[in-house]
Amino acid sequence: MWGRRRRTTGPISVAAADLRGDALVASSSSQTRDGFWISNGAFEVLAAGASDRELGAAVLRMLDASRTGVRTPNLRRGPSPFAPVLETLGLRTWSAYARGLLHVHVEREDDVVRVTASRNGGSREGLVGSAEPVAALKRPGDDALGAAIRAAFARCS
Repeated sequence: MWGRRRRTTGPISVAAADLRGDALVASSSSQTRDGFWISNGAFEVLAAGASDRELGAAVLRMLDASRTGVRTPNLRRGPSPFAPVLETLGLRTWSAYARGLLHVHVEREDDVVRVTASRNGGSREGLVGSAEPVAALKRPGDDALGAAIRAAFARCS
């Protein structure tokens, strides 16, 4: 998944920040009872030129929306939990969304928020997180988190 798993002392919250053309997408994920992470439908779309404060605040809201122990959805019978993001951006498929995407994984455990850059491996590999975070921030404010996410975008390839 996203680097080596650490022994945890509290619940983990997961969010993402994606830079796609002129849009920043902050989204939230929740962990199912079966142990895998899925989009939970919470997201915000910002202009690519949004301030660090706006970006950081949006991602913190997405971390707050993250849950554990949610019911595993039947993805064969229903729409993808990520479908609302695609609809908002006027896209039909995840592949279209991922084309040219810069993706940053954000994970909060207790008071520490880790920001990790990803490599876009295309349709063959998907989004591949690096082994080490770009930043590990203790109780970051909006500005500090937004700046760390922008630094991570610079390391995405």
